[in-house]
Amino acid sequence: MDKERMAELEKIEAHGAESGWVTPMTEEDKAYFAYFRSVFKRYNISPSKATRLEYNFVTQVAENEFYLQKV
Repeated sequence: MDKERMAELEKIEAHGAESGWVTPMTEEDKAYFAYFRSVFKRYNISPSKATRLEYNFVTQVAENEFYLQKV
């Protein structure tokens, strides 16, 4: 993700946190989300075009591997 897009997302997140409709992501949340996206890339699955089965598969793999690394 380019720096311009990342800055835009951070601005939106900050506005949401001020408005009370979203809480800021913790460092663990950010790390998990980045890992989650990497699992999609590893299996060459597009999140927007994934079937429910593919999405559930990626979610399970990401959760198992991410939290296993934390231990």
